[in-house]
Amino acid sequence: MSRATPGAPSESNLGQAMGTCRSAGSHATVAATITRALSVGVGLGLALAAGACTASSEEVRPPADQLFFPTGLAASPDESLLFVMSANSELRYDSGTVQVIDLATVDETIDAWLTSGERPTGCERDLTLPGILDCDEARFFIAGAGVRTGNFGANLAVQDLGGGNLRLVVPVRGDPSVTWIDWSAADRKLSCSSDSGFQLCDDAHRLTRMRGDDSLPQVVSEPFGVYVDSTAEVAMVTHLTSGTVTLVDLPPDGPPVLADVIGGLFASDPTTGARGATAVAGRTPGGLMYVTSRTENRVQTFAVSRPGGADALPLLLAGDYFFLSRVGTNAGQSSDTRGIAFGAGGDRAYMMNREPPSLALVDTSDDGLGFPRNEVTGATDLCREASGLAVADVGDGERAYVSCFQDGEVYVIDPRGGVEVEDIATIGRGPFSVVASPTRRRLYVSNFFENTVAVVDLTPGAPTQNRVVLRIGLPEDQ
Repeated sequence: MSRATPGAPSESNLGQAMGTCRSAGSHATVAATITRALSVGVGLGLALAAGACTASSEEVRPPADQLFFPTGLAASPDESLLFVMSANSELRYDSGTVQVIDLATVDETIDAWLTSGERPTGCERDLTLPGILDCDEARFFIAGAGVRTGNFGANLAVQDLGGGNLRLVVPVRGDPSVTWIDWSAADRKLSCSSDSGFQLCDDAHRLTRMRGDDSLPQVVSEPFGVYVDSTAEVAMVTHLTSGTVTLVDLPPDGPPVLADVIGGLFASDPTTGARGATAVAGRTPGGLMYVTSRTENRVQTFAVSRPGGADALPLLLAGDYFFLSRVGTNAGQSSDTRGIAFGAGGDRAYMMNREPPSLALVDTSDDGLGFPRNEVTGATDLCREASGLAVADVGDGERAYVSCFQDGEVYVIDPRGGVEVEDIATIGRGPFSVVASPTRRRLYVSNFFENTVAVVDLTPGAPTQNRVVLRIGLPEDQ
């Protein structure tokens, strides 16, 4: 079962959706443009701006029940919800969206499918891989829970506010801004505006000025990676085309604030002149945060301080740095690290590299003097254009899961003994973000080019282990 692409970048449906528009070219041409833009990290708004034009609000309002170019994924702390960003990367609509998937409904559908072959209404056996069930995504969306955001969001992260209430932090490249969205456990919906219905996040929820002060600088362009520390009540955002990081204050009982910024962290590429900060992750709650670059093999650490007291705005403190000096066959030449994830307890970090394509294992345990060792202990080769990284233990030891945007796969990597690829799963077209749910024993992967979220079974020893069992969304015709 498949859907004729409502959001695919073809000349005819762009014209229908957006009125009198300059031709966006063929599907293949625009898809290639998107691929190049994602690969080199430029703003998709710049790459595809020719597709935009004036149209009525109803013609360009995005659908509330579909995925279109899904990118960022994030799970709630209790693993009951999955938040999915649609990036609107060919500018068919006036905005992107964040939708909410009920993971209990996902599990019920998978369990019925695997035990009895049951296919609910709106679901069909996949035509090419009959072990997979393809279902219309509306079946899993919490109705009326989604909101509309700016274009070209790539990542999102979740702050735990307690009592089941959450806050999403979303770097939006098209604005640019850091957008924040609240989740109400009582209402079971997202909110980022006083409007009703399918809300468009208002200016109050789009952070664009440092400390909310018009006399201070605007947020740096291309906000990209994000990490939220609910214990320290902060978020750190990286900027893809500059060596810059931004710190966001996240008071649970008040609005977030762009609190601090540090630039010039990484050297520029000697050939292209490009530079950029990419991945960010925290070693432990309230502890050090690690940031990587797309132009240098250096990893920079940061601490957060509130010198004016608990109610004061936080500041970034740059700490030690180290180099990924034993990655792949070109030792010392790693220059594009796109993902970081820490194992349980923070004593081990996984760092996903594109140049050379590899996953490095870093010993971040305490050296006895109160500092992490930060020593590369091993590495394994990866696919090209790796884009997402998750780490989880579902009952048989920790594994790393890496999405391969170009090859349509996920690599499963076992760090025990040596760092080696244990399995390779076929996922879909353009797998981007990955999120693991240890308690549900599932892996969720956004497929950018087919407008789906693939669900991978991680159950140890199951016939379907490390295989896609469900696609949320009907794969688009190409």
